[in-house]
Amino acid sequence: MTYSIDAPPERAGFARSLPAWPTSRPLRAWQQAAAASVFSHDGDAFLASATPAAGKTTFGLHVAHRMLSEGRVARVAVVAPTTHICRQWAADAARYGIALEPNRPNSAGPEPRDRHGVAVTYATVAAGSDVHRRRCAERPTLLIADEPHHMGEDATWGAKTVDAFGKARFRLLLSGTPFRSDNSPIPWVTYDDDGVSRADYGYGYTDALLDGVCRPVTFHTYGGDMEWVSDGKVRRADFGVVLPAVEAARRLRTALDPAGDWVTHVLSDAHETLLGIRAGEHPDAGALVVAIDKEHAEKLADRLGRITGERPDVVTSDAADASARIARFSAGSAPWLVSVLMVSEGVDVPRLRVGVYATTSRTELFFRQVIGRFIRRTPVPNEQMSHVFLPSDPRLKTLATQIEEERNHALEFKPKGEEVAERGERLDKGEAFQALWSSARRDDEVLQTTQPGEALQLFADASPAPSPALAAFTTTPATTLPAEPESAFERRERLRAERQALVGTLARRTGESHRIVNAQINRETGVKSVDKATDDQLGAAIRMLEKLLKRT
Repeated sequence: MTYSIDAPPERAGFARSLPAWPTSRPLRAWQQAAAASVFSHDGDAFLASATPAAGKTTFGLHVAHRMLSEGRVARVAVVAPTTHICRQWAADAARYGIALEPNRPNSAGPEPRDRHGVAVTYATVAAGSDVHRRRCAERPTLLIADEPHHMGEDATWGAKTVDAFGKARFRLLLSGTPFRSDNSPIPWVTYDDDGVSRADYGYGYTDALLDGVCRPVTFHTYGGDMEWVSDGKVRRADFGVVLPAVEAARRLRTALDPAGDWVTHVLSDAHETLLGIRAGEHPDAGALVVAIDKEHAEKLADRLGRITGERPDVVTSDAADASARIARFSAGSAPWLVSVLMVSEGVDVPRLRVGVYATTSRTELFFRQVIGRFIRRTPVPNEQMSHVFLPSDPRLKTLATQIEEERNHALEFKPKGEEVAERGERLDKGEAFQALWSSARRDDEVLQTTQPGEALQLFADASPAPSPALAAFTTTPATTLPAEPESAFERRERLRAERQALVGTLARRTGESHRIVNAQINRETGVKSVDKATDDQLGAAIRMLEKLLKRT
């Protein structure tokens, strides 16, 4: 069945209570144009492809805000790749009065009635599509699929998402990178004759540069000599030698070996570039290393600690406090962060100005997701340039050149103002491979965007000149920003934690079990379970528990 957003369902009182879209957060020109396209669209699915850092989340939330306010839908379901991104969606939605429950487990059932919807991962939907399908049938739903290519990486994810949201009132798909159909076409996406996704609205990197929405990027590529043992043979080659795919991957791994000179040289140059930026008009500028895996990340962090005198934090996707670590780094002024995948897709750290691409992944999708972390502009300074350091691996240089070509295309005009890896190149743990040594040398010709020797004045000053004095440079603390007001889902987490602690205290004093105390409080406050309690009901339970504790 096809649904049209021109046929509003019965209004829901809770949706009508949304505050007006804040005048302090006006939409960019492309967001306004894209929203107009959505509301004039005659289908039930819409794919918007916009370069990372362009503001896809704000655009998606504006569409959600308008559909809720006008009664076109009664709830919103955001599906995203990771739990961290789900929390980020919920936090951003709270700024516009949209209360989303992030990472709600399927076992908890639908969101409480004082919520506008949920933000859950594709994996969560795949593990229990029934609860989401039933909720779509009960209340007209807007599905926002963030980075929908994840529905194609695992066929089950795509099939389960279709099962869960096949009857959604409208489906808004948001992508930062065009993707191919290959053998896993993405649900609700149209493809051209070459198998490349065809967006209903597109906003590319060139457009964002012309509009002053994104930073330009300069790539610094490094060659060198690498020597490794492969299948019992000692091999040696620089990046200019054509090798079979497996040996090319081993050469790259040798360069990225934390014990080798190549990594030490590149990290040292990247740090000096960062110090130059921090010594200028961006004292809290940050840098990111993208590593191969957790073990590699820890060793690179050790190496950086010896170079800079301060070991950076490491963020991996399996860490329970990964979101908190990223948030702490984003809001602080620490110079470096080392990550595996967590900061590759959809993570907002606007102060990142320097990056080291130290991973063996060489797919276009992953590469662009990583580069997207460095192109988000900050309010100041006025002129900004990001710098990404990477090996002179032929495939990586090709990917960098493609982005440079987009930037060059922007230079011709007067300006107006995500775990992907080549499975065929993965090495089995039993293979006879050992990195021996490596050396690094900066390419004679870094990908030029102007004639050699000319400074790029259109977007920013030339790269900071290295200076011996920078070794003693002490960073200036960034201005402390006012704390964000507590979001709806953060308030709910706090209330549940307070209720749980009070139940535990009361159970210890009375000798009753947690289950009995919980059941009594639920009956008194009129809820079937804590999962289904509204904020008001949680607050009532807390007040009741506090009174009971005063009597014991």
